[in-house]
Amino acid sequence: MRYTTRTTIASMVMLACAGMAQAGEKTVDNLTVFTNTKAASAEGVLKVNAARFGLPANLNNLVLVAVKESLTGKHYYYQQMLRGLPVDRAQIVVSIGKNGDLQKIFNETRHISAKVDADAVNQLYNKSQISDDEALDKGWKNMKVQHNLVNVPSATLVWVPTKDGVQLARKVNIEAEMPTGGFVQYLNAHDGSVIDSYSTSLPRTNKGGERSLAARSAAPGQALDRHAATEAAKASSSVSALKAGSTATVLAASGINGSGYAFDPDPRTTLNNDALTDTSAASAFDAAYSSKTLRDLTVTSGVYKLTGPYVNIKNIEAPATAPSTTTNGVWTAKRGNNAFDDTNVYFHIDQSQRYMQSLGFSGSKGILERSMDIDTDGVNGDDNSHFSGTGATGYLAFGHGCVNDSEDADVILHEYGHGIQASINSSWSGGDTGAMGEGFGDYWAASYSYSTPNGQVYHPEWAFSWDGHGSCWAGRMLNRTDAKYNSSKSYSAHSSVTENGVTFQSDELWSAPLYSSMVSLIAAGKPRANIDKIILEAHFGLGSNIKMPAMATAIVNAAKTLFPSDLSYANTFQAKFEAQNILSGGACTPVNMSETESNNTIASANPISASCTTASANMSTSADADYFAITVPAGKTLTATMTPNASSDYDLKLYNSAGTELASSVKGTGQADVVTRANTGSTAVTWYAKVYYYSGGTGSTSGTYTLKASW
Repeated sequence: MRYTTRTTIASMVMLACAGMAQAGEKTVDNLTVFTNTKAASAEGVLKVNAARFGLPANLNNLVLVAVKESLTGKHYYYQQMLRGLPVDRAQIVVSIGKNGDLQKIFNETRHISAKVDADAVNQLYNKSQISDDEALDKGWKNMKVQHNLVNVPSATLVWVPTKDGVQLARKVNIEAEMPTGGFVQYLNAHDGSVIDSYSTSLPRTNKGGERSLAARSAAPGQALDRHAATEAAKASSSVSALKAGSTATVLAASGINGSGYAFDPDPRTTLNNDALTDTSAASAFDAAYSSKTLRDLTVTSGVYKLTGPYVNIKNIEAPATAPSTTTNGVWTAKRGNNAFDDTNVYFHIDQSQRYMQSLGFSGSKGILERSMDIDTDGVNGDDNSHFSGTGATGYLAFGHGCVNDSEDADVILHEYGHGIQASINSSWSGGDTGAMGEGFGDYWAASYSYSTPNGQVYHPEWAFSWDGHGSCWAGRMLNRTDAKYNSSKSYSAHSSVTENGVTFQSDELWSAPLYSSMVSLIAAGKPRANIDKIILEAHFGLGSNIKMPAMATAIVNAAKTLFPSDLSYANTFQAKFEAQNILSGGACTPVNMSETESNNTIASANPISASCTTASANMSTSADADYFAITVPAGKTLTATMTPNASSDYDLKLYNSAGTELASSVKGTGQADVVTRANTGSTAVTWYAKVYYYSGGTGSTSGTYTLKASW
């Protein structure tokens, strides 16, 4: 995994040591965390670090687009621009603590050379472009949209980073009811071909089909007429609150409460009963119901509605089911009646929001502090649920296939977890965010279930204790500590992964260290609230393309910042992430070495025999190639990380002694390349890492890079 350490330069203009403590920093992937380092301003920090990140000294390609506040400080989000257009998902975020300390810098910007800028001018002004309307037509066809829209489609012009520079693209956003769902597509602005895409509808499982653009294109049946569907969406009252560019609905607390039944958290856990199934007699559930207060309801002309400051029950998706109402504020429906689904969802989402506020996330620090639209009978009736859209206007929908998803607090809070992440980080996409989004949702549900009376007794390791782990579907596990991370891979949502002979779900790789940290800390007498506070706080100050090691580093750092006098929090998270190879252990002593020329062949490779060795090297000419002979002990997994200077693109390959290529990584300018290989044999083996030139600088000043080998 990418993991480098440095000591900050004492002479930096804007950064200074705090007291007599030594300033320091640690970089993991695209995140750098700092210690004992003062910051006068975010802009000052960026000016000092401009060369490091390949930015112009005057920062004239950055625009401050947002400032967010969290428990520990403020986070300044800068969007990279090129010729007046945004470089998509290319932000740099500076986080400064309340005490004036520089906490971290998250960087996903790209170095723009004169050559790249000239090519951008050619693309923007000289090459023909497809129109927004043509892009929407192509995007519509790619998705084969077959269900009603829940948002008005949009197309905008952006730059998409590539290995060689940037590509002008039409960013098309189309959101429809499931199972079509929503997708963001990046279409080449010149020929309309698909550059990239990702789903904006995040279901709890892949049941019903893979969530990819290719899968949608191959779906049977005919697409709807785009123009007719768009006009219908514009006229639809159910879409009006979700239209592109709309603002979140904020309602004042009415002070009018009602009551209704709920499962808390689900009937199996409450009754501690494995035998309970979807087809059990209605009477078998009687003891599982709890009468709950439904807070701050809306009353209009004597009609009580399940609309409050944090939840708005409404019909959004098929089937068309009107929200339940009463004339006295008392809901008495039980399972099998949609009114029960309404009260169960209202109670759990409202309670979860108020819980976050109790942790300090309210007002200027609020997370999803709005009336969220929720359809408790949607998803076309399928056995699935999803969060769809953005943090500002995203909504939830729950399906009624098999066990009604809206009967299980695990499903409800899991989907709310997606909204939480989208609210904090509107750029939550790419990297390992697919698996981490699902894993966090599973954790957020588990954190609550674990706090209920039988939560630590009835299968606490189960995610979806009622909806899953039966005939409907298998559910997921929270205790897969045998799942190991491989830094050369990216972990999408709901994918089956086999690593070192162990098969697991990608989602479980992330939920396991969060869950096991919670269990260990609670067993040590630590309150659940502190654990959740750390994990939520860690999400602030990040952007797109986050990998698990960076997110884990942010969590450990948040634990140290929030609880500096009690390092049991940080140490527990660190240990759990290390156990799953997400973070590197502290057992090895860092070793620094310098490259020795000539090392242009396998025979002349520089030797590396100790883990945590970082070689400082340079690309002397564009024809240079540097080899390093890395000896890896039996049973260990090598992670080799090559980090070029910000304005250069060098690539990395791994060979055996016979010269057979074993792995490769060819990221773009300024991006670290990573290769991983497991030594499954009974003796040590020597592999050969080759670093070679693709583009950028050369020589002792402009051609620098580092190669780190760990196992």
